[in-house]
Amino acid sequence: MAIAMTVAQQHDFNNKGFVILEDFLHQDELDRLLLAIDDVSVGIRKTKNLAPHEPFAIRNALAHHDVFLDLIDHPRMLPLVVDAIGYNIQIRTSHLDYRPPYPKDPLKTGDLEIENGPDHSAGYRNTAWHPDLAGEAMFEAPSLDGRLPFMEIKVFYVLSDQTASNGGNLWLVPGSHKRSPQTLRDMGGKVDASEAVELKLPAGAAVLWRTATWHCVGPNLSNRIRKIMHIGYHYRWLRPTDYLQQARELISRCSPIRRQLLGALAPGTDPMGEDPDFHPASRHWLVEKDDVPLKAWAEERGYTGTVG
Repeated sequence: MAIAMTVAQQHDFNNKGFVILEDFLHQDELDRLLLAIDDVSVGIRKTKNLAPHEPFAIRNALAHHDVFLDLIDHPRMLPLVVDAIGYNIQIRTSHLDYRPPYPKDPLKTGDLEIENGPDHSAGYRNTAWHPDLAGEAMFEAPSLDGRLPFMEIKVFYVLSDQTASNGGNLWLVPGSHKRSPQTLRDMGGKVDASEAVELKLPAGAAVLWRTATWHCVGPNLSNRIRKIMHIGYHYRWLRPTDYLQQARELISRCSPIRRQLLGALAPGTDPMGEDPDFHPASRHWLVEKDDVPLKAWAEERGYTGTVG
């Protein structure tokens, strides 16, 4: 039984690869996030010597401000996350993207499928069509029929208005998580416009999506700064991309569920199990109560399995 996801949302998640949640964040939550972005932006620009018009992105953003950290176990989102991927999970990535409008001086816009166009070269880094976690060095070769196995979901938080086209919007190809990355390569990385959806969403919206869904980021030709956050969740027995271990100080002030999501094991336990000399077993592969408190949390709410 699902904790929070409706039948319609389950259908969209399984068949389209994403669920759109408009007006998800309350105004006070949105205001706090925008203030946090402004605070972090000051330090980033100073450290990296960036001009006001230059874009930047931060990985492991949750470690840069506690307001970002609050997103990983958001009380209205966490039930949907568990419905989608289960409770034996942790954070793979937390990604803040701050993308001002293109400069007024002429800058040619690259096509959606072009990753090395002039706008990309100028630092705006619009991405080509791709699924996440694909590539010869990752999980593609051993997967069923060349399709990517289900390893991860992300929550896309829209923090600036993107209701109009060409505001740095996220584009998705519904149902493409069921297709192989090789299919996209065979297409030359070009997606027919009839297959793609440009997400035109208000500030405060959220999207829960399978990252195997083909996606890209369009140019920001608006007069607004694109401000978004991505929080990625995957299974505990996979390794995160943004960190090896979170800072001890950060872990020490987190709840047990947050510690799990940040990849930490319960204090005082041996990471290789109860018999590490003769029967070592990584506790990231096990589902122990102390290390996976999200299991009890989910079962108390009637959870019986993922919707995928």
